[in-house]
Amino acid sequence: MRDEILDAAAEIIVREGYDACTMRAVAALVGMKAGSLYYHFRSKDEIVEEILNQGIETLYSRVAEAVRDMPKAAPFAQRLSTAVGMHVASLVGKDQKYMHVYEHLPPVIRRRSRKMREKYAQLWYEVFATGVASGEINGGHDLRLLVPYFLGGLNRVPEWIRTSGAGSEQIAALATATLLDGIGARQ
Repeated sequence: MRDEILDAAAEIIVREGYDACTMRAVAALVGMKAGSLYYHFRSKDEIVEEILNQGIETLYSRVAEAVRDMPKAAPFAQRLSTAVGMHVASLVGKDQKYMHVYEHLPPVIRRRSRKMREKYAQLWYEVFATGVASGEINGGHDLRLLVPYFLGGLNRVPEWIRTSGAGSEQIAALATATLLDGIGARQ
């Protein structure tokens, strides 16, 4: 039942916005009385916080597993491509509802997922650090700036993928290529 409640709340937030996600609206969507929700969750904010954390945890697990399953000697470009591909596929794939809740929330609620977001960012710092350590990428870049910059761009994919008509593989390839090769014309 908890999963049904979380799914219903996420659906309401993505479809109608944070303010429309009331305990009464969630209860109606799952077919129970509003008071019965309090047996599972103390408040709407607790529901939203769990949605945020589960979404980020799912993303973290998928990307971490994809990178971990690669051969130890895999080049940085392959590691990056794999991580980006999994990140983008997760944002636009079947679990996208939880991934899209964040953008509909007020800042005070967003901050509640900070620890999970920092854990996820740390995974990316490690991916980039392997490239620096192997000499495959320029060690002069400040990863404290590069990683959030890169993740910020990747996290906006769902906003513009629908209008572009591109697939997740095409988006992942573009993100990887522009990071590795830049956009300047070769002379």
